[in-house]
Amino acid sequence: MPALDLGSGADAAIAMVATSSPRLPDAARILAACDATAASPARKRGLFGALFGRMSSTAAAKLWKDGNLVTELRGGHLAVSLMPAPIPWRDLEGPCATAWWWPQATEQMRSHRYHFLVALIRGDIERVERRVLLTHVVRAVVSTTDAIGVYWGEGTLVHEPRMFLEQSARIAPDHIPGMLWIDVRVEPNADKSFRCFTTGLAPLGFLEIEVARSLLKPQDLIELIGDTACYIVNGRKRIKDGETMGRTETERYKVRHVPSMFGRGKVMRLLMQ
Repeated sequence: MPALDLGSGADAAIAMVATSSPRLPDAARILAACDATAASPARKRGLFGALFGRMSSTAAAKLWKDGNLVTELRGGHLAVSLMPAPIPWRDLEGPCATAWWWPQATEQMRSHRYHFLVALIRGDIERVERRVLLTHVVRAVVSTTDAIGVYWGEGTLVHEPRMFLEQSARIAPDHIPGMLWIDVRVEPNADKSFRCFTTGLAPLGFLEIEVARSLLKPQDLIELIGDTACYIVNGRKRIKDGETMGRTETERYKVRHVPSMFGRGKVMRLLMQ
């Protein structure tokens, strides 16, 4: 089977599932997940759900070709591919070291021997919905393989499988669990204040958020910026340069569109001094 083009010109959303064995996921579950737009938890299953929900395990297994499952999806393609090697440790080392929500991340992710590359490529799918669909497919892969962890590269994040399933259970285009897609990192400044920045908003079509200096405690700063990121994505908000925003009437911070502190283009800077 020819490899799909994942070059820079492709509008692709990609995640990886680290596993301890080459056991293939349930193809019927994967294809049924393609139908999960999740606009409402009570939404009836569409064509994929109706067809593949009744598929026998033998018939579903035949959809795999040399460790690859590829299907057309809304003008693009979904691809799930078994990679007979671990995810390169250079990609995982930093995310594992900073995954405070998963203290065993480094130990667990170092032990994996295989991984599945899951990609949604091109097609008529809006950026946020594309990641919602990707999350549903990753859920199907995690729940039917010997998964050790999930690597969400767009946000430089790793997740423990059970936590990923729990956090993504009610995902929808207007209800995204921010911590699955968007990293919020806090670092100390020399004057004992803190700076903060996100990774993962740009692939969704929004400016990354940065705070150069804040006197908030690190956990409070993480919650503020995490809540702000979810507000922007869930509501498809475009906060203009010079506007103010905050979670309450009294908590207001000015927004400036300025070059990133880290040389990654224009960002949304919250002035919190």
